[in-house]
Amino acid sequence: MIAKKRKYTKHTGQEKLLIGLLMLLDVLIIGFLVFGNLKLYSENKETSSRYIDLNKELEYLENKNQELKELFSYASEEDYTEAVLREKGLYKKEGEGVIVITRDIPPLEEQGQVKEQQTTESASVWQKIFDFFGSIFRRD
Repeated sequence: MIAKKRKYTKHTGQEKLLIGLLMLLDVLIIGFLVFGNLKLYSENKETSSRYIDLNKELEYLENKNQELKELFSYASEEDYTEAVLREKGLYKKEGEGVIVITRDIPPLEEQGQVKEQQTTESASVWQKIFDFFGSIFRRD
């Protein structure tokens, strides 16, 4: 028996509609998957850049921590403590004397003159003009 060739038949309206809906469904599924992959890619990129930044910050903080440990070990030594206390004048050995040097404070008379000069220097232009005319017309 030899099979007969069938004639090509046109699709009915329902078949065309079903094929169109299936194609639309395929496009929607593929679009959803592509969109999800793009979203995951961008999140992965952000996460990796954040990871790099945090590693740099961690490295900086570890270096800073090491420096602070070295400084703390130096500051806790007896020689450093003695040097700081000597600078402040709070510590002296036997047979040593402490000399305190202060700023020279001018006498009160000089302080008054300095204040008077400062007030005349800081006076406004109108105040200077008023003082000038006041001194001309002042009765002695």
